[in-house]
Amino acid sequence: MNSIKSLCLITLLLFSSHTFGISYYINSSAGSDRNSGLSPHNAWQSIEKASKGIYLAGDKILLKAGLNYNGGLVLKSISGELGNPVLISSYGNGKATILSADSTAILATDCHFLDVENLICKGSGRMNGNNSNGVDFYENTNLRLNNIEASGYLYSGIRTTGGSDISIKNVYAHDNGYCGVYVTPNRKNKIKDNTKTIRNVYIGHSVAENNPGCPAIKDNHSGNGILVGGVTNATIEYCEAMNNGWDMPRAGNGPVGIWIYQSDSVIIQHCYAHHNKTSAKGSDGGGFDFDGGVTNSIMQYNFSMYNEGAGYGMFQYADAEPWNNNIVRYNISFHDGVKHGQCGIFMWCDPAAIQMKNLHAYNNTIVNKYGHGVNFLPGHYENFVFENNIFLITGATTEFTGGEFSGAVFKRNLYWSSFNASNSLEQPNVRLELNPIVADPLVVLPTSDSLLNLNPKTINTISFFKVKSKSPAINAGNRIKNNGGKDYWANRLQTKGKQNIGAHSKQSK
Repeated sequence: MNSIKSLCLITLLLFSSHTFGISYYINSSAGSDRNSGLSPHNAWQSIEKASKGIYLAGDKILLKAGLNYNGGLVLKSISGELGNPVLISSYGNGKATILSADSTAILATDCHFLDVENLICKGSGRMNGNNSNGVDFYENTNLRLNNIEASGYLYSGIRTTGGSDISIKNVYAHDNGYCGVYVTPNRKNKIKDNTKTIRNVYIGHSVAENNPGCPAIKDNHSGNGILVGGVTNATIEYCEAMNNGWDMPRAGNGPVGIWIYQSDSVIIQHCYAHHNKTSAKGSDGGGFDFDGGVTNSIMQYNFSMYNEGAGYGMFQYADAEPWNNNIVRYNISFHDGVKHGQCGIFMWCDPAAIQMKNLHAYNNTIVNKYGHGVNFLPGHYENFVFENNIFLITGATTEFTGGEFSGAVFKRNLYWSSFNASNSLEQPNVRLELNPIVADPLVVLPTSDSLLNLNPKTINTISFFKVKSKSPAINAGNRIKNNGGKDYWANRLQTKGKQNIGAHSKQSK
């Protein structure tokens, strides 16, 4: 009887310990792989040792902060539980650094309820021998990444392939080749067989900076900031992408700061894309992009500035699924299209692609000195409606809208060229709008250094790009239903009467 009681007690203790989980400690300076790893004083020394472990719900793999760890952590078929994940993190003050040299810092396959946080991952460099991604996840579900820095990888700083229920927050991905943060479908079969199968993705409060391009990819784009494909139901918010794409080796389609493709029901909001580039013979290099196969998605409350490509791209390539029913509203573009597009909003549809349909671009404020408010490459764009936008051109041009196009509709937009403001009769021609509003919008424009040190937390608080009290944009726009309820500055939109034109909803006194 006593032996049965003892066995039950031991079983109960083992069950209880795994209800709360077991912590395994790693200390590269004072640990030993002969230790148990069960306390800081009995820590393992290497992450290679940790890769050989079997982990259950609530278990923790903890690396001593402030130390470097050579190699990479490999996990396969590890499962936590809802509210009781397996955790990989640092302990002590600061973060631990994984120096993975030419390989991956953390590789996890077929894991579930896995949290990874408070770590620095460094590869040997995209031009110095690294041949991998930094933090690489394959077919994981209920994955949480938080407070991770990843740099020096040939491909992406953070890559997750397949899976679902993925959260990526507070990531700083820089100086990688292909991409800063990349979410992609499983490509075991043809991509069209696997698109939009990843469900529920969140990317927030993250920065993708100086990811120049991948020297190993010579037949496709590289040098992206944040790129998401094959997803249904995603949000990208409060993120920043800057100075990416300048060293893409190919001559052709190029990178973009923040963009999605082959995805459905995605919101990109409160993000800041600026100074993104492309290679000498490459194209694109824009701020934001709804690319091939995007449906039922929204760009709102974003700020795009000084990108070599257009601020906001609407693109469709030949093999993509239908592009349909997307919204671009209450965004700002300032002097985008330095090199390509020469505009705030740019459209392209490959002649061999499925025709693009149903874009509603409204209440955006576009200020451009390179050419146009919007620009089209030749194509038929069915039910592309541009409404209540301010198109302010500050450089020499002959058209507010560029390119050859059909199927696009313009209504209640406000057009003005400050370059030709000395003679209103010399205002550029406005096409496709029967009764355009041609007047100075009286927008508060920034000085050369007034937009320094912006970030996603401050872009929606700036005083610039608002309309002045006597602006002709006030109460001059059409009323649009289901408009999101607020303007770029989070001012509540009026439920009755007319709307303003542009991204600012200030009402006349």
